[in-house]
Amino acid sequence: MIRDLHSLEEEFDLLVIGGGIYGATLTWDAVLRGLRVALIEKKDFASGTSSNSLKIIHGGLRYLQHADFIRMRESITERRILLRIAPHLVFPMRCVMPTFGHAMKGPEVMRLGLLMNDLFSADRNRGLDAAHQLPRGKILTKKQVLQSIPAVNRKDVNGGAMWYDGHMINSERLLFSFLHAAVEKGAVAANYVKAEKVLSKNGRVYGVQARDLLSGDSFDVRAKMTITTLGPWINDLIADHRPEREKIQFSTAMNLIINRPLAKMAFAAPTRAAFRDSDALINKGSRMLFFVPWRGKTLAGTAHKPYYGAAEDYSVTEADIGEFLDQVKSSLPDEKIRRDEIDHVHAGLLPMSGVNKESGDVTLTKHFDIIDHKQKDGLDGLLSLLTVKYTTARGVSEAAVDRIVEKLGYGDKSRASRSTPVWGGDINSTDQFVGDGMTNLHALPDDSKEHLLHTYGSRYRDVLACANGNPRMAEPVSSDSHILKAEIIFAIRHEMAYTLSDMLMRRTELGTAGLATETQISAVADLMTQELQWTPERRNDEIDDYKKIYKS
Repeated sequence: MIRDLHSLEEEFDLLVIGGGIYGATLTWDAVLRGLRVALIEKKDFASGTSSNSLKIIHGGLRYLQHADFIRMRESITERRILLRIAPHLVFPMRCVMPTFGHAMKGPEVMRLGLLMNDLFSADRNRGLDAAHQLPRGKILTKKQVLQSIPAVNRKDVNGGAMWYDGHMINSERLLFSFLHAAVEKGAVAANYVKAEKVLSKNGRVYGVQARDLLSGDSFDVRAKMTITTLGPWINDLIADHRPEREKIQFSTAMNLIINRPLAKMAFAAPTRAAFRDSDALINKGSRMLFFVPWRGKTLAGTAHKPYYGAAEDYSVTEADIGEFLDQVKSSLPDEKIRRDEIDHVHAGLLPMSGVNKESGDVTLTKHFDIIDHKQKDGLDGLLSLLTVKYTTARGVSEAAVDRIVEKLGYGDKSRASRSTPVWGGDINSTDQFVGDGMTNLHALPDDSKEHLLHTYGSRYRDVLACANGNPRMAEPVSSDSHILKAEIIFAIRHEMAYTLSDMLMRRTELGTAGLATETQISAVADLMTQELQWTPERRNDEIDDYKKIYKS
């Protein structure tokens, strides 16, 4: 997978604009249908809202309170598919909801909810190997809950409901697995290419005028159909064709990374703030936060606020962090979580359908939307995908490609992305694969072995090949890391990593949970300087730019 802009000179069947998880899954699905596809991203792949996630592939248990069984089944189906096609990156995870009293938050109602969840997900394990099977949910006693999750130690806790969902080890690597797979099937992809203007003739869109942000050169990318997966940046591309009053509205979505583990399983806990979901048939009266164990730390989320500015201008303020931290502390008062325990913030923008005038609570858009700009803006040949969550990205992309195939009048109507493993996912038995890999990689440290197998799956040898027989390249980048030097070289040569932030925030996991150590930063910067022939000044600028990410 290399960045070759000359490959963008031909006419494509489909141009995808936006390199988040939806752009990657859409490109993958379309290329499996036999379409010639190009994908361009103005920044780096996975650098927008796709990087903001609680890392859960959820089966929609919460949709029971809305009686939204269609959306629940969509989530269950997509969870099973991801567990099957990306077994190296998605695994089962235990989740617990504490129960209180004997009304809507009590164990009796939750027992019924778990039973319905098991019934609706009766096929949840079909086609999955033993390591990815999801057990049935069950009710826990108060003692079991407090032993497993001491952070929810409250007098009114009387038990808990436990169920299983999917957990992404690395959401950025899952995106790259889709992208690698698509490119190997013939797609063309390039980051740092900005779509600046829609090209149209007689009301028909035939591509975009693009600019290479690395060189400054402008050029056209032509396609019979164009689809955007831009999230909040959709307003920018079509600004010349849509009145200001019709702009799509978005809300902020923020997750905090607490620098200590709170439990070995994910759990929910109520805040003191009253909350009412106007669409829910069953309202529990208070807002719930979710806490997810991740890389020895805890993800806490999610906070939402309406946002009316330009997507490019959005940034998290210290006030935003403090406000959300207050909610976290009200949810887990005994933990006394301090501001200096927040290592990093994941933030992005999601479409919202409205704001409660009394409480200010955001109502998120609950369903995806495939916008046909012929009907909306008089631009035939242009679609936009307005998306909601990570879990259903593949399925939503499949629906979008169905529409594209119909409009083009050609393309395979089969849905191969439901069963075709992504890059690294060609694994029949995860336990056997990991066992064999740990043996084959005997020369590496154990934590590097496990990381390599779960990050690159069946393609880990491709990464090690970048060592070129040099034993030093098969060593960790530093004494305080399990990331191998060969991974850095692989990401530069085969994954379009051009900046230090690309490498630390998206190609590797060194910076996603908090600021990398000085040793790690320096070691990776040295490797990139050598491979990309940076000047000393460029090296220092890259380090400075990376560190700015953590300044609120």
